[in-house]
Amino acid sequence: MTEQAHAGDIGKQRMEALSDGVYAIALTLLVLDLKLPPLAEAITNAQLVETLRALLPKFLTWILSFWVMAVLWMSQVRIYHLVHALTPDMIRLELLQLASVSLMPFSTSVIGEHGSLPAAAVLYAANMVAITLTGALRTRELLHRPHVHAQPVDEQMIRRLKIRAYILPACAVAAFVLGFFVPGWNMLAMLPMLMLRRLGVR
Repeated sequence: MTEQAHAGDIGKQRMEALSDGVYAIALTLLVLDLKLPPLAEAITNAQLVETLRALLPKFLTWILSFWVMAVLWMSQVRIYHLVHALTPDMIRLELLQLASVSLMPFSTSVIGEHGSLPAAAVLYAANMVAITLTGALRTRELLHRPHVHAQPVDEQMIRRLKIRAYILPACAVAAFVLGFFVPGWNMLAMLPMLMLRRLGVR
């Protein structure tokens, strides 16, 4: 620890447990939208294949949502490894982020069903903006509160944290803006989120 704990700071364990639980439930709920419509008993193989093909947009949206949320969860795990406690501002930002995470199954369902409509694309991207922006603000708070650091944070780690804090919301904002013009295709703006490791931002 670099300094004495301040009044109002709380240990990370309870928030960490709550966060893991919310992410686990949200990731599980994502897949519930992948279900076949009622089918006739005498359905043919060709009809089943066509029905499965119709689910492809929802399947692709599920993959994107799952992996982006996994990236965000891993980012959060790294943050928790750096601290022994959380400041009140970090707690508030964490709760706001978890509220946004809990909304992901809904926004994923909407874009999976109506991905070609601007309103659906913008709603989904706005959800991502909320998650990534609160995460970035939490990282900023972390870097400005060395007394909660479990150990001194070196310059290389600070650089990685800052790059991640900028890239994630930038991708989400780009997807939000593009959603008004190229709904559906705007989700491609989020792909850099999945390439952070290749970019050296671990």
